[in-house]
Amino acid sequence: MKISVLVPVYGVEKYIARCAGSLFGQTYEDLEYVFVDDCTTDRSMAVLHEVTERWPRRKGQVRILRNDRNRGIGYTRQRLIDEATGDYVTFVDSDDYLPPRAIELLAAEAVRTGAKMVDGAWRSVTPGGVGEARMPYPERAEGRYLKLMLCQDIVSNRMWGRLIRRTLFTETGVRLAPGIDFSEDYSVMTRLLYFSNRSTIDDTVYFYSEENTSSYTHTASPRHARSYLMACRVVLDFFTTRDFGREYLTPLQFGMTNALRNIRRTGFSPSLAEELLGYRPRGILFSLLSAMLRGRCPFAVANFAYLLARKVYVLSLRS
Repeated sequence: MKISVLVPVYGVEKYIARCAGSLFGQTYEDLEYVFVDDCTTDRSMAVLHEVTERWPRRKGQVRILRNDRNRGIGYTRQRLIDEATGDYVTFVDSDDYLPPRAIELLAAEAVRTGAKMVDGAWRSVTPGGVGEARMPYPERAEGRYLKLMLCQDIVSNRMWGRLIRRTLFTETGVRLAPGIDFSEDYSVMTRLLYFSNRSTIDDTVYFYSEENTSSYTHTASPRHARSYLMACRVVLDFFTTRDFGREYLTPLQFGMTNALRNIRRTGFSPSLAEELLGYRPRGILFSLLSAMLRGRCPFAVANFAYLLARKVYVLSLRS
């Protein structure tokens, strides 16, 4: 079973050697490595070539591509998917790294279960050290997992730390949109889970770096806000056109209301959400919450009301 390891590269001169070394040192053999240079302006690519030369047994499995101009993470990840030829793909950010048996363990679970997606545990890495393992959400609660993900900010929607069958992308039409370079994980994983079954292992398979404070996820800007709302719009449109039984309507509305909450919390104008999200609440509860978050209600009051309503809903999922 061939697995494609997909790595976007930009601005990671300090971290790419550690990342690439961990990938080339995997115990699993049937791999292809696809790196895409998003026109990085530092020595990231020179370092990557140096590391590749030190791994002759892997060199023939490596493809290094370059975008014609800086395109952003959404475009670059989609290009990686389009270039992949493996049965499964796994995403690795180029400032992160894997333990040696990560892909071997994930692949074994994929073979054992036939699952279209396999998740493992992960640990954060800070200047202070490595954190405790964070376990994947149990696969026996698939419908609940997707509902919690739709709500936002409850369970992880990460694209990394998983194996994903490549046909989930090629046969469902789920693609990353250029210009969505923040919250792209949310826009992709919710749609993939709609089509997918899933299995999990408790082994740590990913080390997520929080050392790189200049990375895209450590900054906030109007560009981030727009990207976030565009990602939410992708999810809203997808489930609105497919969820005829309204199984996901309530968590979807909690997610879209959370988008309004995040826009107000970060100081951006509610008109930005009106422009890009186009969410129209259904029902008294969501009409009231949306009005509170869009209007002059003190944020602390609106936030408390939203979190209380969401907590009641989450508790109801456990019954």
